[in-house]
Amino acid sequence: MKVLFYASTFGADLLAFALYLERKPNVTTKVLLSDPDQFRQEGISELFPVKAELMKKSIKNYVFKPKGFEPDITIMDNEVPLRAPSPNGLMLWHGFGWKGPNDVKEFSWLHKSIRSAWGSAMEPNENFRWQCFGPWDLKHRTEVSGFHPDNCRVLGAASHDLLRDPLPKKDIQPYYPFDVVNRKTILFAPTWHYGEVFSHWGSDADLFEQLLERADKHDANMIFRLHDSFRFDKKYIQFLEELVERHPNTMLKFKDQNPDNLLDMMVSDTLITNYSSIANLYYATGRPTIHIYPVKDEDEEFMWRKHTAIGTLKTKVDSVKYIWKLPPEEHGGLMAKDFEMLLKQVDKAMEDPDCCKEKSQEFLDEYMLGADGKNCDRIWDCINELVDN
Repeated sequence: MKVLFYASTFGADLLAFALYLERKPNVTTKVLLSDPDQFRQEGISELFPVKAELMKKSIKNYVFKPKGFEPDITIMDNEVPLRAPSPNGLMLWHGFGWKGPNDVKEFSWLHKSIRSAWGSAMEPNENFRWQCFGPWDLKHRTEVSGFHPDNCRVLGAASHDLLRDPLPKKDIQPYYPFDVVNRKTILFAPTWHYGEVFSHWGSDADLFEQLLERADKHDANMIFRLHDSFRFDKKYIQFLEELVERHPNTMLKFKDQNPDNLLDMMVSDTLITNYSSIANLYYATGRPTIHIYPVKDEDEEFMWRKHTAIGTLKTKVDSVKYIWKLPPEEHGGLMAKDFEMLLKQVDKAMEDPDCCKEKSQEFLDEYMLGADGKNCDRIWDCINELVDN
């Protein structure tokens, strides 16, 4: 079998499944990604070396398959090539998440792209499959997103298989500028759609300083992992860079500059997020996750940010209920509705590392097949079924 990975970001589930395929005989893989050299510089590429050929994505291979390679299947995370490079296509969506609504209207661009490459996914299609994280996700994708049930398979998240058994911190230490073995580490990974993380509670400039002071009390490092740098104002990036300069046990990462998040999840003891889909993956570690309620009230009016081909689009939304496909109260950890509560939950997470273990597993059992370590096996069975057809 020949497998082509067409990656918008080569990490998380795509990377986990690519590593899984390397244990399979007679499977040849190639990966199209934006910057192969950048990926090779990431710690993950040394600790989990990928034998597959890494090729730079270009306008040419957006239309044509890689020269001299005839893949049986193309695996994607959210971006679809203009023409199908292979007879079959599989979408390993880039996160379960809470944000939506992911309805037919929002996914119209995606349906058009899939139809152009492999035919419509809104009717039975023997050449295309859409991965679902669990039964709830299957119901949402078929009833709301518009995918025909025949084209959907409940497979789970490939990276859960790796996160259930993270590497020892001593092995990861060389890739961090502070002590991760003898000090605890907090991973702060917000989504970008709401603007400033703490704008509904006060000023990011003030509250970030207080959060870092609380981390210092617990002798903890802080990794700030944000989405692509081009999604943020230059002044905000400058503020974050100056913040990190003032605090030696911190580091700043942007998705477009440091695409891998698996090592950050493995090395951290606690995650703080305002409902980025990284949380659903992190639950598999069993470590505490603190969820920042991202708005003052779910019925308030606010500006929702989306990235488009021409820049960031800001849309006035009457109620945040429209944005959520899954209520924020449905989570696998702690939830803070004000800043004082957040600080108390940081204390709890640092002092009781098992405080969220049961709740995170309940979420995984309900929505993501329990992170049972068999997700890559399910995906493998799915693509064999697809290619055999």
